[in-house]
Amino acid sequence: MAPRPLGRGTPGRRSGGGQGRSRRATTPGSAAREPGRPRRSHDQPPGTSGADAGGARAGGGGGAGGDRGPAAGSRAGGARGAAGAGTRGERAGRRQAGSFRQAVRPRAPSERRRDQAGDSAKRKRRRSGLDAARSALTPGPGQELLYGRRPVLEALRAGRPIDQVLVAAGAAERGALADLLKLAATRRVSVQTVPRSAIDAQTGEGVHQGVAAVVAPLRSIELDELLAVPLGSGDPPLFLAVDAVTDPHNLGALVRSAEAAGCHGVIVPRHGAAPRTGAAVKASAGALEHVPVAEVVNLARALQKLRTSGVWCVGLAEDAGASLFDLELADEPVCVVVGGEGSGLHRLVREACDALVSIPMRGRIASLNASVAGALALFEVRRRRSGHPPARAAERPAGTGVPRPAPGPAPEASPALGGPPPPATR
Repeated sequence: MAPRPLGRGTPGRRSGGGQGRSRRATTPGSAAREPGRPRRSHDQPPGTSGADAGGARAGGGGGAGGDRGPAAGSRAGGARGAAGAGTRGERAGRRQAGSFRQAVRPRAPSERRRDQAGDSAKRKRRRSGLDAARSALTPGPGQELLYGRRPVLEALRAGRPIDQVLVAAGAAERGALADLLKLAATRRVSVQTVPRSAIDAQTGEGVHQGVAAVVAPLRSIELDELLAVPLGSGDPPLFLAVDAVTDPHNLGALVRSAEAAGCHGVIVPRHGAAPRTGAAVKASAGALEHVPVAEVVNLARALQKLRTSGVWCVGLAEDAGASLFDLELADEPVCVVVGGEGSGLHRLVREACDALVSIPMRGRIASLNASVAGALALFEVRRRRSGHPPARAAERPAGTGVPRPAPGPAPEASPALGGPPPPATR
């Protein structure tokens, strides 16, 4: 009897010997499924994709549908393999999503409300702190804001009325700041720590160095009081008059040089000059706290009064023919008059001066800054009073330079200036 042929599309199936069951072909490395164990997708051999496993499992389907041909069986197996792969991908995605949900667990509504309440409380505390700092940094009526370590320290040393001192949080307490805090504690001045951003907002572009203070404005004195200041010093009077200097930094630098040169006082016009606010005090490094300042309505009249009192007024002018270094006014009372940055000395102020001198220039720049020119003139007078001979005295021919003026008769009143005019010769 001839053997029965195998069915088409069933390579792993044979019949014979009265056995009607089929035996599944296994590949090397695969393990037979244990009896009673459910079939799972990971029973395929290692390194076999879902589509391959599905194709392998589809062999039986191809055998069962042998009449349909191998193409139909392969299509069915491929579809089941793709379905198995998709099922495994979904299970892997669900496992990953489950682990992600465990790592980032959604917060309960009570937790969200608690976190929001904490953030809101922090914002409220920060906002209230900034509001309190801004209120403390805002000067009241009759007050102004002073900033910078050295200006505030000098204001404490000079006895200027100070409402409170404000220090930025995190500022290093060393150097001038350590001296400032110690002096503030001695004078029983309130010191408050505020955010640095509050001081930044209040001072604008000023360099505050983490320190500010609410203080009373600087007090001015009368011209008669200024004339009485040198009487107790024993030195000839030395004053500085400032005409139309509108930059607070130039005014502060001039006052700083005047204080360093031993000047007895500064005369400024009440109108048309830079205010003596925090910027000017900062530029003067606190010198405005120690130098007396007289505010006058008319600077030309004030110079006339100085001349009547025996003080020689020397103005700095770019077009003057005489040199500053040829001036022979060492032991005489002197007032150095400095003009503004652009316009220089006004006409009436020039006429009120006893002499006009210039600073010799050797470079391409025509003039110096007002604060630098004033500092040169003040220290030239101080150098002469220290016993040094005049510059280039041996080289100057006879009859040149600015001679020492001789005192003359009292000048007559002038209706134009409201006071005595400058004499023709003195």
